[in-house]
Amino acid sequence: MLDELIKIDIKTLRSFMAIVECQGVTAAQTRLNVTPSVISGHLTHLEDRLGMTLCHRGRAGFKLTEDGAAVYEACLSFTEAVASFQHQLHYIRQLDSVHGGHIRLCLIDQMPAFFYDALQQCLSASYSKNPLIHFSIDVQSPESMLDKLLSNESDIGVGYFGSFPPLLTFQHAFVEKQVVCCGRKHVLFDDSKGLTFHELEQNYSWIKRGYITEHSINHIQPKTLSATTYHMEATAQLILAGHHVGYLPNDLAKRYEGMGLMKVLLPDEASYEVSHHWAYRQNLHKQVSTFLQQMLRLLDK
Repeated sequence: MLDELIKIDIKTLRSFMAIVECQGVTAAQTRLNVTPSVISGHLTHLEDRLGMTLCHRGRAGFKLTEDGAAVYEACLSFTEAVASFQHQLHYIRQLDSVHGGHIRLCLIDQMPAFFYDALQQCLSASYSKNPLIHFSIDVQSPESMLDKLLSNESDIGVGYFGSFPPLLTFQHAFVEKQVVCCGRKHVLFDDSKGLTFHELEQNYSWIKRGYITEHSINHIQPKTLSATTYHMEATAQLILAGHHVGYLPNDLAKRYEGMGLMKVLLPDEASYEVSHHWAYRQNLHKQVSTFLQQMLRLLDK
């Protein structure tokens, strides 16, 4: 059926719709501004292609068959889709006429406050300069982000990565501190006096980050890893539940600590820093490159 429909041009479908809406071939002549014989030819061509009778016509008047009514409804959906397609093409042309305008950005979740401040400034400046620009912003784990960049589903991403595929370019973005936390329900929340790094590592249940290997992000080697997460907010929820300890970005940990819901453990011995990088393919579109340079300048302040 699809192969047959591909062979039917839009003019034929519009002729059929006009016949239905005008209740006959002769009545459709005025709308289409062609002779009845041409319109009848379109209808016959359509019926032959589809292998069905779409309407009865003759002395008894015009009447759609059940198949004809179904095809007419399908034509309505099709013409709406065509109109939407034309509208999107028009919008794309408008975007292209204003510096190309679509930026697909990937982030890891729970970035530090200074990054969000810079991002908001860049977004505001971009839309002020070019109101037709379109940002698509997605939150992904680092490994999923790399997949999207490699498959050209995203233009640019930022995160900390356990691998650096050679097909992508990586550029330093910023450094972030990671700290170990426990929740208010955890035994260490009220009694961590005298706690050593070795005890923390060996005697408590930890949360593993599922997207990169342990040795690529920190020096700790917990004995018990009984939970795995791919996003920081998921890690936070497990910590808040009270059974596990785990690493969180310092900004997020301090936010929960300020609410009395978490405690940072051994901030000097157990914390570490990770470098975040921008990741992207070569030959960035000018608009994407401009956005990246603006972010780099703001983050470098």
